[in-house]
This record gives sequence, C-alpha cells and structure tokens, in this order.
Amino acid sequence: MDMLSIVQRFELPFAQLLGIRFLSATPERIMAEMVVRDELCTRPAVLHGGALMAFADTLGACATVLNLPEEASTTTIESKTNFLAAAAVGTTVTGECVALHRGRRTMVWQTRITAAEARLLAVVTQTQLVLEPSRAAPFQVASLFAGKSAAEQKALLASLAHDCATISRELAALEPQTVARDALLAVAAQHEALVGLPKGSGTAAQ
Repeated sequence: MDMLSIVQRFELPFAQLLGIRFLSATPERIMAEMVVRDELCTRPAVLHGGALMAFADTLGACATVLNLPEEASTTTIESKTNFLAAAAVGTTVTGECVALHRGRRTMVWQTRITAAEARLLAVVTQTQLVLEPSRAAPFQVASLFAGKSAAEQKALLASLAHDCATISRELAALEPQTVARDALLAVAAQHEALVGLPKGSGTAAQ
C-alpha cells in the first residue's frame, strides 16, 4: 500500500468535517486540498484563519505519523502562521507540507497554502513532538509474593482468590449469556475451593 492510501485511511473526524482531500503523500511531503465552504468562513465570507491553521496542522500531523517508529504517536507543541491573503467562498485551497526537520524527538513542518494560480495565502510552520510508547515493564502478579514468607504468601494467595471469586460472581450476575455466566461461576467455584471457602461465599448473586 502506498503512502497516499495509508493517509486516506486515517480516521480523522475533524479533517473530514473540514473537507480535506489528500492528493499525494510521502515521508517528506504531503499535498492536500480543501474547498472554502460557508461554514468555514468568517465575515466577510472568506476562509476563517482558524480553519486555515487547522488545515495545515492536519497535514503536519499526518506527515509526522508517516515518519513515526512503531507504536509511537504525536502531538503539535508549537505553530506559527503568517496570513498573506484571503480565500473567498468557493475557492479551492491547496496545502503543500514539507519537512524542515525530522528528528527522533521532534519534527518541524512548513505548509504553504495557495489558491488559484499559486497565489500564496499563508505559511504555517509547526513543531510536532514524538511521543514514544511506554517502556514500563508489565505488572507481574508474582512480584507481589517476592520477599514474603511461606505463611505470608499463603495469606496473600487466599486474599487474591477470595477477590477473584467475588468479582467472577458479580460479573456472572450481570452476564445475559448462559454459557458465559456458567463459565464465570465455574471460575468463582475454583477460586473458592482454592481458598477453602464454602461455594458461593464470595458473592451470593448468581
């Protein structure tokens, strides 16, 4: 799948609201266009500056995503816009977003927005922060038992089993499907047997 197809598949509700249509996409450059509609205008009926900035911001964010490492994400941390001309209702504006810097922690993009005959409407420069995925080690239940005596470990195991039985029976009480409900009740019974509780003592609801 080429880069343009990838960008077109992004779920971007606000971009859809603006009516952005992507024309081309590479890791170094994105092109898109947008028609100036009445609802995107200020008074007089010209494209609102906020809509123009949002157009550019969307392109810069999408360009960053095409350069992110696996599982990373991004957010805009700075944006500067020079407004140079107005775009009337019915005008099709084009945005060309190119990379000024593509680093490990930040990326900087510049978007030139033009109208007919390459008339320059605005230049937007934005900085995107690269948000790396969390590197925290996954929680391990076994770590709860580390450093405890055998008696303390047995007491902790009994407490966890009791809580699991209670939760399983509460979920069973809310489960409309018979098969799933019976499975939850079976899990509860197993935990109750482990801790030595009478069946159904975790929670009476069944």
